[in-house]
Amino acid sequence: MSILLASTDFWEDMEVWSNGLQEVMPEMDVRVYPDEGDVNDVEYAVVWKHPRGILKKYPNLKAILSLGAGVDHIISDPELPEGLPIVRLVDKKLTHEMCLHALHWVLHFHSDQYLYRIQQQSREWIQQSSVQSEDRTIGIMGLGNIGKAIGDSLVNLDFNVIGWGARPKHSLGNIEYYCGHEQLSDFLSQTEILINVLPLTENTKNILSKIELAFLPKGSFIINIGRGGIINESDLLTALDSGHITATALDVFAQEPLPENNSLWVHPSVYVTPHIAGQSNPGSAARTIADNIRLIEKGESPYPIYSHSSGY
Repeated sequence: MSILLASTDFWEDMEVWSNGLQEVMPEMDVRVYPDEGDVNDVEYAVVWKHPRGILKKYPNLKAILSLGAGVDHIISDPELPEGLPIVRLVDKKLTHEMCLHALHWVLHFHSDQYLYRIQQQSREWIQQSSVQSEDRTIGIMGLGNIGKAIGDSLVNLDFNVIGWGARPKHSLGNIEYYCGHEQLSDFLSQTEILINVLPLTENTKNILSKIELAFLPKGSFIINIGRGGIINESDLLTALDSGHITATALDVFAQEPLPENNSLWVHPSVYVTPHIAGQSNPGSAARTIADNIRLIEKGESPYPIYSHSSGY
């Protein structure tokens, strides 16, 4: 019985991941593609942007587990075996890193750091009026594990936090929740700093286009750490050029890596990071993956399983 690690585009040496999984699951044989050995031995595939079509090679595969929070890199494989559970990675360390990244940009925009940087370049000594955190409304799109954790951390800093999602939710504490497309405009119209943590699905693709961006208050900010295809990048550039959106921090893009000729690279109001908001921690993630594999071995359900009906 073996675990196969496979990736074509990962930020860590796969040997680190292999060693991490082997340490927490010494009873398993951990292999790294293309050195998979006997294909009949492979029962679990742990992947990030795996080579397309390879997973159909393993007749005894029981589950496919993601090395990152998203699974679009898995479900986009046109030759993906049917009927297998696809397990997303919900790891405390990854969630913590996403919270830190979101908090960094919230504070950057909230405290006018973007403006002081511009002033420094012009050698201007101008003290801006501060806004109290309780007077700043942060809107979070996507209140799953990561979005809820970000929201809670901001509530603890006395920010006014509201949230939006496609489906009703309960027990969100101090986060006022808006649901469905009929409440999206109400949510956006109150949001001064928007954080997107939505997964990319048929229902969320381009959900923030020209009309939706116009609902945001003039002078608002956008932080995107969900998926790039959720915000129409052309419409976002137009909103930035008009001054309706003051600035944006983008960690994800419709096309990755971001093409060299893309205007987002050079726009003065755009901050680009290369999809690093929630880098998986090999040690912590390996334990989470191992826990899910052991649940499957005991005949129990891993968490969370990708839902084809909801798209995440």
